[in-house]
Amino acid sequence: MNTTQMSAEFATAFRARLIDHVNTSTRPQRRRALLAGGITLTLVLGGTAAAAATGLLPFPGGTEITELAETTTGTFTGPAALELGQRPADATGVAVSLTCLTPGTFTFDDGAAVTCTTALDTARPTTYLIPADAVIGNQVGIATSPDAVWSMTAAWASAETTDWAVNVDGYTYGAINDNGEPDLIAVITTDNKPGYVWRTDLHDANGTNAAESFTSPQDALRWQQENADTVHRIPVYEADGTTQIGIVQIGGN
Repeated sequence: MNTTQMSAEFATAFRARLIDHVNTSTRPQRRRALLAGGITLTLVLGGTAAAAATGLLPFPGGTEITELAETTTGTFTGPAALELGQRPADATGVAVSLTCLTPGTFTFDDGAAVTCTTALDTARPTTYLIPADAVIGNQVGIATSPDAVWSMTAAWASAETTDWAVNVDGYTYGAINDNGEPDLIAVITTDNKPGYVWRTDLHDANGTNAAESFTSPQDALRWQQENADTVHRIPVYEADGTTQIGIVQIGGN
């Protein structure tokens, strides 16, 4: 299978949000950390900071990509860079489609990475928008092992966050993005179906609601320890918020 991961710096900051909460009087403006151990929940994030596997259905609140230049394609062995051509003035990033031709870990210029573990991953390219400020010059690079083989198609692009949708009952639904969280949050079920969980259910399970009462970092760490073995199975719904299609799981070691 192929998996994606963020840089170590991003992951560390993400996990630290729980403790940060008790040291500030304002609610965090961006996505919160999931606090329980052994998390298997897959949130769909609408921003351009996270790599996403090709084939994932678009969600309201996600990122709409517009290519601004001709695409370029190359096949490489080991670390290399793909030339893009002149950067358009309104480019906000580079849209890429990376295909692993051998197993390995392939790291983008901003530290995000995709890991392929089997030859079957060659049929499942990974798409990603690399932020423009992470691109050096007019090329996009991949860091990997000397014997790893990969191909990539890329083009300068612009990105715009779409609006959340509203269901017949007036509840917003879609992906978490820089604007916050909708009432129904986009997730992928344990059997890989796209759907939505109620924000209130997610906050009960991941510790966000509990964090409102924390007064010190020790409170946060105590909560994590006490809930390390707790497994929460959250129902996943269609956009109506009532038709259940599966579950997601948070917790358990």
